[in-house]
Amino acid sequence: MVSINNLSVQFGGTPLFDHVSFIINDKDRIGLVGKNGAGKSTLLKIIKGIQAADEGEVVIPSMHLIGYLPQEMDVTSEKTVFEEALTAFSEIITLREKIATLEQDLKSR
Repeated sequence: MVSINNLSVQFGGTPLFDHVSFIINDKDRIGLVGKNGAGKSTLLKIIKGIQAADEGEVVIPSMHLIGYLPQEMDVTSEKTVFEEALTAFSEIITLREKIATLEQDLKSR
């Protein structure tokens, strides 16, 4: 469960959002919608830890991994869209490769 508690963000003294709180449970599937400038990307960056909120906290259990694919990408990248999306899961992919290697080692012994 990811818990967002009393998040507040202001830009130039104007509140983007003020004391926002919600919980994302393990099996929840959510959509984040709103007009341009409503704070969707800012909220995601705060949850990922890329940006700090003015107030409030984000609580993410240590067993959870948050992936984030930026809205604006490096246009010089040679990666396909799918390959770029997979970079959000690079740690998981690396762990799976290590598991496969260990399983092979166990089989050969």
